[in-house]
Amino acid sequence: MTTTVKIHVNGRYRATVVQASADGVKGAPVIVEGNYTGSPNPSGEHSFYLYHPGITSFEVTEEYVPEENAK
Repeated sequence: MTTTVKIHVNGRYRATVVQASADGVKGAPVIVEGNYTGSPNPSGEHSFYLYHPGITSFEVTEEYVPEENAK
């Protein structure tokens, strides 16, 4: 069995997601852009798969994307 966690960012926002395994080892940060006009990720979504065993934690931070940086 595989468990998937989906992050969806709506609007002119950007989320930074760090996934950590059960033993506390953190993966590289993943940037998830929102679904704003001109976004490099128009769906605003990214899926993460849980490590085995399926004990995972996520650290999610969010920031506003100003108009001039959204091109």
